[in-house]
Amino acid sequence: MTSLDHPEQAPRRRSTAHRWLLVIPFIWQVALIPLVNDVQAAPLNIPFPMLWQMLGIVATTIVIAVVFRLDRAAGVDDEERRFVAATEATAGDKA
Repeated sequence: MTSLDHPEQAPRRRSTAHRWLLVIPFIWQVALIPLVNDVQAAPLNIPFPMLWQMLGIVATTIVIAVVFRLDRAAGVDDEERRFVAATEATAGDKA
């Protein structure tokens, strides 16, 4: 039997509540665009909504990198390795 059959045997990992940070890019790109769309400023001769979208790409990259690092610290890599090993063993039994 694999460790997936008995989750109480798997080592306890830390919270993954930090994944809620991934909501920030969504809010940036979707929820705030109506407010940004009416801004007439053009820093660096770039329309503000376009600049907002480009900054959103940078912000999204940073948020994803932070969540990736926090996932690693929470032990998600170990959990993923155990899952892959268990599913490969199960797939090998079916073949």
